[in-house]
Amino acid sequence: MAESEEKKRAAKKDIPIPKPTSGASDDVLRDETGLYGDEAEIAPRRRKRTDARVPIMHRRKEAAEGEESAAEAEDAAPKKKPEKKADKAAAFPKVAPKRKKKVKRKKRRVYRSLYELMSATGPDSFFKPIRLFGQEIRFWPLIVLAAIAILAGGVMLNNSNLVVTEQTVTVVGLPNDMEGYRIVVLSDMNGKRFGDSQSLLLRTLNGIKYDAIFCVGDMVGKSGNAEPFWEFIEGLRDPGKVYFICGDSDPGPYIKGARGTEGVLSQLILEDWILGAVERGAHYVDAPMSIDVKKSTLWISPATMLNLEAISTLETWQDQTDQEVDGVRSGINEDYTTLPLTTYRMKLAQQLYDAQRAMSATDIHISLAHEPPTDAFIYTSEDHDSTTERFLTSPELIVAGHYCGGVWRIPGVGAFYVPDATMDRGGWFPKQEDVDGLSVVGETQMYITRGLSTNGKTPFLPFRLFNEPEISVLTLTSTLPENMLEGVEG
Repeated sequence: MAESEEKKRAAKKDIPIPKPTSGASDDVLRDETGLYGDEAEIAPRRRKRTDARVPIMHRRKEAAEGEESAAEAEDAAPKKKPEKKADKAAAFPKVAPKRKKKVKRKKRRVYRSLYELMSATGPDSFFKPIRLFGQEIRFWPLIVLAAIAILAGGVMLNNSNLVVTEQTVTVVGLPNDMEGYRIVVLSDMNGKRFGDSQSLLLRTLNGIKYDAIFCVGDMVGKSGNAEPFWEFIEGLRDPGKVYFICGDSDPGPYIKGARGTEGVLSQLILEDWILGAVERGAHYVDAPMSIDVKKSTLWISPATMLNLEAISTLETWQDQTDQEVDGVRSGINEDYTTLPLTTYRMKLAQQLYDAQRAMSATDIHISLAHEPPTDAFIYTSEDHDSTTERFLTSPELIVAGHYCGGVWRIPGVGAFYVPDATMDRGGWFPKQEDVDGLSVVGETQMYITRGLSTNGKTPFLPFRLFNEPEISVLTLTSTLPENMLEGVEG
């Protein structure tokens, strides 16, 4: 006690405190240690630091611990009943707006690749696996897709390629000058191009030896685009060997009303695509015309004139022309409009009459038809009495198109439909010999080419299937085929 008081007095008077001697100090410390025990057993106390040097994390932790203790104390305290609201609030309670329930949308599965979408490899797949002959097929969508791609590629190649079909036609009494005479038959181009500027078609034709090209209708088609047909004519080595007729899908052949009163008669009434082809060197066959083959004569005629009596037809159109001439002189506008067409038809009748008189028994007659004539029509052309009537002689051969080989063909079966209501079943599942190739009706042979494109009367068949575009090449000969010789010998 005396020592502590002495220290206090020294602190007040700033008097240095003398240090105790070593012996006395050790005794005092030793005594205090004995009173309180060993210092190692005393737990160290942490001093709470409030200065800025305390880490922020420790301060936040302490604050959180304080909030937790306060919340526990609040929970432990008895809860007070909520005070009653004011009378005004009770009279007009606030109604909380109704919240619309959120409809949980079903998550769509996102397919990472076309393979995963089409593989049908599990219960969650877009396409389910199917069972065939007891086997589970998981990849059938891919198989179907591959089959469609192969079919589409095959169709494109099928419609772009050209096949050349050779056919020998035996003509009894064929002159020696026409032995081996070769005719190319084309049909139903319908404005289609085979290569740039018809390069593929022209390259194929220029590699074939031929004497004439017969185009039997629908070379332009409903589109009215004559450029592909004109490109074909311009690209030939000799356009003068082309003879063509109008088809059922081609524009015209006559325009509505005349173009004027000046120019050649055909220029006043014929469609532009016909005039353009004629200007490029081709021949439009709307009346009989002859081709000189050395010292022999080959006649070409439109099939529409086979059963026209020459004299009566000429007289009919002559009378009609005279009446309209009188009408024009009288100022009748209707006769003024129709006179060019009537005059042109009278000209065709005159050519029919002249051809009928000029034909001889040794001449060869080939008739061009777009739609294959019926058997009744052909039989009628064969039964005319040449002694009392003036008809063209029955043709040795009729060439036609229009059917396009049925457009779609079933492998091993052939065409299942052709647009011809005169056939049995309206053209469904026709006899294949009536669809394409060479056939015989009475004493007349008829050849039908498959053509180059599709038929305008079957829009539900927009492309050819298992039916390549065809270039037909007919070779005339007087030699009987082997099957006919075997029949004669038997």
